[in-house]
Formats: sequence, C-alpha cells, structure tokens
Amino acid sequence: MSIAEALPYRSPISKLLRFFPRSRDKWKAKCMAAKRENKSLKYCLAKMTESRDRWKAEVRALRQSIPEEAGSAEAETKNRVAHGGRRRRQSARSGVAAAR
Repeated sequence: MSIAEALPYRSPISKLLRFFPRSRDKWKAKCMAAKRENKSLKYCLAKMTESRDRWKAEVRALRQSIPEEAGSAEAETKNRVAHGGRRRRQSARSGVAAAR
C-alpha cells in the first residue's frame, strides 16, 4: 500500500504539497485578521462604554443641580411677587435722575 493509495485525494502529491502550506497560511492570516478586528472592536466598545458612563454621570450631576437652581429661582419669583412685580434694572442714569 503506497502513500497515494492511502490518501483520499485524487490530485497528484506534488500539487498537494504546494497547496496545503498555502492553504494553511491563508487560513492563519484570515484567523489573525479576525482576531485583530475582534480586539479592535473590544477596545472601541470599552472606550464607548467609558464615554457613555462619563456622560451619564455628568447628566445626573446636572439634573441634581437643576432643582437647586429652580428652588432659588422660585424663591426669587415669590420675592418679586411680594414686592409688587418685576425688579427694575438700576442704571447710572436712574441714580442721577433720583438725585435731581
């Protein structure tokens, strides 16, 4: 029983000897490219997640500060209503006119 009879291939051994290493090299290159892309996508995902978490934290902080500012604005509005309306802008001319 020779090697040619034991193998299930019909092609000549000389062709197979050239084909198999090329095939293996192409498969390895394809696998390495997929691994590189996978690693790159994982890195991008980690950066995006980090960025999203940072933005969420910033929005939460701003949302907490808005009620505090709104509370002070409500107090100012109540103060204006109690004193009879809007406060007028004081300018340098009104001070001079009042002095006359």
